[in-house]
Amino acid sequence: MARRFPRTRTRLSATVQVAGTDTWIVCPTRDIGKEGCFLETAQALERGTKLSIAVMDHARGAALNVSGVVARRVPTDAAGVGAGIGVQLSDPGPEWTEMVSHYETGGQTDARTRRLRVLVVGEQTRQRGALALYVTSGWDIRFASDIIGATEALNGINLDAIIAEYDLTDERWQELFDTAQQIQPSARRVLRSRMRGRAPRPPQRLVQHMVALEDGLEALVDALSDVTT
Repeated sequence: MARRFPRTRTRLSATVQVAGTDTWIVCPTRDIGKEGCFLETAQALERGTKLSIAVMDHARGAALNVSGVVARRVPTDAAGVGAGIGVQLSDPGPEWTEMVSHYETGGQTDARTRRLRVLVVGEQTRQRGALALYVTSGWDIRFASDIIGATEALNGINLDAIIAEYDLTDERWQELFDTAQQIQPSARRVLRSRMRGRAPRPPQRLVQHMVALEDGLEALVDALSDVTT
């Protein structure tokens, strides 16, 4: 399908919600245009899927909220890169047009690299509280709220890491990491939890890294710093 407007290669953080579902995706844009954008994500979304998107405009220091539909899908190539979706925006508005014009004239580009694919599993309230944290990571992130959704993701895409957003005393992370170890044993398993009190140290065969809830993104980056990219 031919584009009516040119695209500018620009990497901006985006938070995406699939309309009518509890599915959230955090991923960057590859390029943006006046009537659309391309999102780099391994999550397979069918053409016609409606999306609500918040794109972080770093020049303004604020997020722009737009909506659109998936117009095309690009699968992962043999090298494990390239996956994403082209989105046709619905009435993006003047603020979006101004943002696109800014990056067109500024010539901002970003090197094309393979980003970490990370599955974050936890209750929805915990996920929403962590969105601001993950949206700045630059990783391709998929969220799941239970073991069923997590298993679907583990069977659907190759992951670099699984982050469990559970308390140490919550037994659900054990089931999650047991499942992850069976399906994708090479994916890094990280437990992000409150470290207060004298909670028992989890078994190393299941948890490869523990990160304190209050330590923020830097601790997560350290936990995944040696994962091959």
